[in-house]
Amino acid sequence: MTYDFSGKNAVVTGASRGIGAAIARTLAEDGARVALVARDTEALEALAKELPNDPVVLHADLSSSDGWKPLAEAIVEQLGPVDILVNNAGVNVHEPAGEVSEEGLDSTLSVNVRNLILLTNALSESLKSRKGNVVNISSVSASTGSIGQIAYSASKGAVNSMTRNLSIDIGRYGVRVNAVAPGVIDDGMWTTAFESGAVDREKTMERISRVIPLEGRWGKAQNIADAVAFLASDKADYITGQVLRVDGGILA
Repeated sequence: MTYDFSGKNAVVTGASRGIGAAIARTLAEDGARVALVARDTEALEALAKELPNDPVVLHADLSSSDGWKPLAEAIVEQLGPVDILVNNAGVNVHEPAGEVSEEGLDSTLSVNVRNLILLTNALSESLKSRKGNVVNISSVSASTGSIGQIAYSASKGAVNSMTRNLSIDIGRYGVRVNAVAPGVIDDGMWTTAFESGAVDREKTMERISRVIPLEGRWGKAQNIADAVAFLASDKADYITGQVLRVDGGILA
């Protein structure tokens, strides 16, 4: 299904690969002008060449304590008023109990929570002016967990809470706020773990597939992009404050 985002400006953080790139491509192909945000400028520029509607490439380091501020300014200056904000940028530091470091915790919370909130806050007036909407990328890890995921799960629980509260705070201005919680996505964060050699791809996929009710299959980045496009579209204009799980039934 396609949606009509003609004349809309969209921002996608973490757009250089995986889920973020799929979201950016889907919104652009459905008519939006997209600001592509990430640290990997080269990857963003390569993606921009494939997209219609004159996309904007914005380098940003959301692991920096003030990385949100110049990004917000650049978005307003180079893209214009924001109709759709997709907070997709995120990090996942694997640290089990007894090994949680200050650095790992601070990095996870800074990118996944602190700067997500501050960037959204900085763009709130723009979103109000367009009666736009926000889609946060959460995770099923907010409701479950596994070894080494203490900080990550906590950060995504915070994203869900922020989503619900912001929807109340800003809903009076006609702005909707929702989240998508991916399950196990083959071309998401797992790709980094597989490529680094830290995790064995075949063994991991076989083990996790046993607990996914829907044919035991892993999801794809496009599954998440399709959910984001729906929530960002006028078809969802009475949906706000919700966390949509796209997980193949893994939490069922």
